[in-house]
Amino acid sequence: MNPSNFNNYELVFSDEFNQDGRSFQDGADPKWTALDKNDYTNGALHYYTPNNVKTENGALIIETKAEDTTFVGVNDKTLDSQMYQKHFTSSMLQTWNKFCFTGGIVEAEIQLPGKHNVAGLWPAFWLLGNIARHTYVGSTSHVWPWSSNECMDGDSSRSAQGRQKISGCSNAHYGMEDRFGRGAPEIDIFEVQAGPTPRNQGSFWQTSVGQPFASTSFQVAPGKPENRPAMGNWPDTDQWYDGLTGGEGPNSVLNTLFYGDYNHFKGDASTKDYWSDAISYNHQLNKRHFKGKFRYRVEWELPDEGKGTDGYIRWYINDQFLLEIDGSGIVGAGLGESYRVTSERSERATD
Repeated sequence: MNPSNFNNYELVFSDEFNQDGRSFQDGADPKWTALDKNDYTNGALHYYTPNNVKTENGALIIETKAEDTTFVGVNDKTLDSQMYQKHFTSSMLQTWNKFCFTGGIVEAEIQLPGKHNVAGLWPAFWLLGNIARHTYVGSTSHVWPWSSNECMDGDSSRSAQGRQKISGCSNAHYGMEDRFGRGAPEIDIFEVQAGPTPRNQGSFWQTSVGQPFASTSFQVAPGKPENRPAMGNWPDTDQWYDGLTGGEGPNSVLNTLFYGDYNHFKGDASTKDYWSDAISYNHQLNKRHFKGKFRYRVEWELPDEGKGTDGYIRWYINDQFLLEIDGSGIVGAGLGESYRVTSERSERATD
């Protein structure tokens, strides 16, 4: 699988971080914003602060520190404000509300943090549908990672009424058009898990990729409602998505450890439950990826009805092909027009 010809693309965004001492406080930089808030997603142990990111010697440096932060939060049960404390700090940069694009190539040269065989850090580089903003759960609840553009009310197995907060059903409010679907699918250029467990041992005993690994994925909802593979098992025929092509050799394999989440929101009717699918491959990394810089790239080709194609997403590390998701597999899973319309919406980069 050869990389695309870069001469066919127009450069619309770049950042070489060649100015020392840039500030990424909210409103300080035209391209990026470093969050200053608690991260209460995925059981995070850290607080995000702009103080942990800097530019120096032509590089963007993100640090994780063992230090205490006290802040005001909301108790999920009582809904009262109270003081909280976390013992680690880190940083997240977003282009939310500053830069978005539709289709093309995203590439960054990155040295992964920490040690390859020590777990605890979760570096990631990804795109998110522009209606949502990561860690702001009010913008993602019932929106992430939906791609549906249709009001499927009346079909009890896949009804979108109420399940996607901003759906293709009647939504003439907040200045939004009526019956126009919106969502926030996610394209993970990588999510990295370091650790000491090698392939074919422990949790990875059935797979040829162990720690450390990079997960590349397209996260989308509503997912396959039935006949799904069980976590940790290889899928049988018709249990997962068609149109998946992995890199050669044993170093890029289907991520059998995570196929997605079943979403149920307390107090909701059962028709609001749905699967958010992670169509994902894992790629074997080693200590070199934590000692030097590697180029991580995703190619996002939009559907073209004139050419009769459904588009694709492809992932590479240093021009080494990792995975392709052909849009025909998304269409075949029943997300056809939903995927096509969503692909024409803008997505925002998050690092």
